[in-house]
Amino acid sequence: MTEKRTKKDEYNESLYDLRTYINGEIAIKPYYYLRNGLLHVRYIVDRCVELSSTEVAKAKVDITLHPEEKQNILAKLWALISKQVGRPIIMDGIAELEKRIKGYKENG
Repeated sequence: MTEKRTKKDEYNESLYDLRTYINGEIAIKPYYYLRNGLLHVRYIVDRCVELSSTEVAKAKVDITLHPEEKQNILAKLWALISKQVGRPIIMDGIAELEKRIKGYKENG
């Protein structure tokens, strides 16, 4: 006997497609909220690795030459820097970015 699927079942299953898994962990978990007539989405987990200016420049050139491959280019760079090179992962990339922006504003 087959189970009847409802629209609600399909909707709930589609929510799992919004998550990205890296090494079995949820890398991106969207959080949606409404505020002042705007629908927001915020990502709860954000990790980053620091790149040299040369690495940033090369990534930008590669993305400019092949914009359709942007995610693949960045995924390969992540694997290279975090796994092969072994550069430490900053566990809260959003907080790191806010700290750097604040520093730039204070130092002109």
